[in-house]
Amino acid sequence: MRTYGSNTYFETQSAALNEAYTSTQSKGYTVNEPNNIWTEHVHYGTMVQYNLPLIKTSTGNPARKWLHINLYRMDSGKYELTYYFN
Repeated sequence: MRTYGSNTYFETQSAALNEAYTSTQSKGYTVNEPNNIWTEHVHYGTMVQYNLPLIKTSTGNPARKWLHINLYRMDSGKYELTYYFN
C-alpha cells in the first residue's frame, strides 16, 4: 500500500524536503539519506527524483520500504513536492 504526502507547494527546496522527512519520521521510519541530497540545486522547469531506503526507528533495522520523492521547480520559483512510501 502506498502512502502519499498531503502538502504540495513550497517556497524553498529545504522546506519541501523537510516535509517529506518529517512525514517519514511520524510514520516510524528514518531516512537513510546521502549527505548531499539537501544541497542539490534544482533549476527552473526541471524535476529531480530521489529514491531513499528507510530504517525502522523502533529496531534500527533496514525496512522493506522506500521513500520516493519527486521535486519539481516551477518557473515561478516555487517547488512542487510529490512523495510516497512503497
